[in-house]
Amino acid sequence: MEPADGRVILFIIIALAVFALGRRFQTMLIMRQVWKQSARQVSARKEVAHGAAKSMVGITLLAIFVVWLVLNLNRVM
Repeated sequence: MEPADGRVILFIIIALAVFALGRRFQTMLIMRQVWKQSARQVSARKEVAHGAAKSMVGITLLAIFVVWLVLNLNRVM
């Protein structure tokens, strides 16, 4: 029978390789979750930015209308 030293070292090397692969896989899963969350946040921020831009355009148009109305009322009076 051969000494068990070779088998023990082989078992330790295989265990370390499996451990390293498991850590890499776990890191990949975590990075994927972070990427999904950041993608959701980007889309939410885009929606908020579009809403803010729309409201700024609306307020600008309302202000232009009020200024036009005031200038026309001054001409009539």
